[in-house]
Amino acid sequence: MGSYINIRLQGAVYFAARRSGDDDELLQLYSNTLVGIAQESTFDTLYSRLAREWRQHDDIVLPFHDRRGRNIAVWIFDLDSDILRLNKIDCNLRVPLSLVSQRPITISDLEPYEASTTVAKHAVQSIYRTPCWKITRKEIDLPSLQRRKAFISRILEDFSFQWRHVLGGHYNNLTFRRLAYAIIRLVTLDFTIKEVTHSRQGMGGFLVWTHSLPEWNFASEHIVKVGGTSIVICQHAPHAVSLIRDDFAKQVLSTPKREYETFTYLILSVRELILYRINSERERYTEPARLFNGTQPPSSQAIDLLLQATQTSSPSPLRKLPVELQDAILDKVSAGPVESASVGCLLKAEGHPTRPSGIPVESQSWFGSHHSGIAYK
Repeated sequence: MGSYINIRLQGAVYFAARRSGDDDELLQLYSNTLVGIAQESTFDTLYSRLAREWRQHDDIVLPFHDRRGRNIAVWIFDLDSDILRLNKIDCNLRVPLSLVSQRPITISDLEPYEASTTVAKHAVQSIYRTPCWKITRKEIDLPSLQRRKAFISRILEDFSFQWRHVLGGHYNNLTFRRLAYAIIRLVTLDFTIKEVTHSRQGMGGFLVWTHSLPEWNFASEHIVKVGGTSIVICQHAPHAVSLIRDDFAKQVLSTPKREYETFTYLILSVRELILYRINSERERYTEPARLFNGTQPPSSQAIDLLLQATQTSSPSPLRKLPVELQDAILDKVSAGPVESASVGCLLKAEGHPTRPSGIPVESQSWFGSHHSGIAYK
């Protein structure tokens, strides 16, 4: 059984991994390390004695719903709360760090506690109880939307699969904002493709593993304008509605003539999407559409909402996508040849490239200097 060790201090998280070691052995190590150590020296002592390599993270991953992480023991030295926690797939235990520093301890000294295993939903209806509406954006270029959907669906599904160990559990606001911004960048094809010919290094060649967290930059604003839609980046729908109302009031105050216009917003909570429209007379919103929950691929409804919200008069060309992905979509877009040929013709109109044979290339998607986790061969 592998172990993940996390030290949390003043909001920062320091992470190290151990390939082996049972619970009692590690508890003995912790006791030997901390007995007799003053509280103010706890961090320095743990950092210098428990591992040689540490990484600073913004969050702590509990990857138990991912089959790769079911045999992982996650240890958390919460120095801000003076608690040592042990989280496993079948138990959650804790003990005061003050006890660890007083005497040797065993697993029997740890007490069970209830850890939340479900993610609470915060529905718009909790503060606004009118019925949901079926809302579609007018003047949609359906052929272009369907063409983009074939590719964007695959990209989002692959992203969801790669980060399932994070998406299926709890994550803090920094991780949430990185995931949300990644969704916007993926659906608008705002990423860089790097072609790699050498073998992968690291965890068995995996680009993303069960301790990985997104590290790319994120939007500092709560509302991001894409095309004719304002995307509201917020985990909790009731607060998203407050942001929408505040933004609408500011828009009307700055330009009074727009008082009777209808403003369109897309609430992006990562787990769900809600289309929201507001004017001076009423507010309307759609049923939440499932996006990323860590276990299922994004729903067709959610992808449609994303594509409609981000469609512009000059959509990003699909030819910038990896050749391998374009070919894979052409192979799987339909069981019959007609739809595949149709999408293929549209791609050729945009300049569908071909890869010279005999060149082993992996196309990786990057956000700036950070890997998105998506790659195609």
